[in-house]
Amino acid sequence: MILLASCPGVNVEDPTPPSKPEWVQKSLPEEWPERGIDAHESGGIYLEWQANFDEDIVAYTIYKTVYYEAKDSLGDYSVLARLGINSYPDPEYIDGFVDVNTIYYYKIMAEDATGNTSELSEAVSYKLLLQIKNEFMTPSGQSTPLGSSRQLTWFTLTQIDLEDYHITLLSQENEFLSRVWKQPGSYTGDPESWQIPEDIILEPGSIYKWKIDVGAKYIDERETEGSESPWAYFIYTGN
Repeated sequence: MILLASCPGVNVEDPTPPSKPEWVQKSLPEEWPERGIDAHESGGIYLEWQANFDEDIVAYTIYKTVYYEAKDSLGDYSVLARLGINSYPDPEYIDGFVDVNTIYYYKIMAEDATGNTSELSEAVSYKLLLQIKNEFMTPSGQSTPLGSSRQLTWFTLTQIDLEDYHITLLSQENEFLSRVWKQPGSYTGDPESWQIPEDIILEPGSIYKWKIDVGAKYIDERETEGSESPWAYFIYTGN
């Protein structure tokens, strides 16, 4: 009889560990819906990974650390969250314990029903920039009218280390209408604006929502720094 040596993360009755989890690749800026690691409108960092559907996974554990730019070094990884599949069936998580202008790194590990654990995934990283708040967006309320000017405006009180904006426009029912790129007219907090083109049909009396994504430090055309405003709303009057 062959005996299997016991080791951490391996069950002797079922010695096959789960496969190493993989993060969903960060989407390109013009793509919608957005995928992968990203700023979230709540002010946190959104994480998304490929679920191990073909394995009996019961939980994922996310590990997190901080990159110290002044020292050019990473801190030690610690457990951010253990996500049981019954409570967290979707392969996504929002890290709300974050600060702006700080680079965070994440790894993830899978655990199966017999207690076996996978190797840690590769690391992904993201840095949050200052978020544009609703009070700096016009229009920004479900009863706030938008007339024939069709112009959306926003600004920040302080300078943001940004490269560009992406404006996303949806119907109240989340029907996709537009996502456009805009180069900042100013990098010092001056007002910015975008006029909704006439070829985008807006129905008078209908409510729409929009948000502003800030992007910076692109690697392979994908942002590694950014922020997302909360959703702002307006009711289109057409006059």
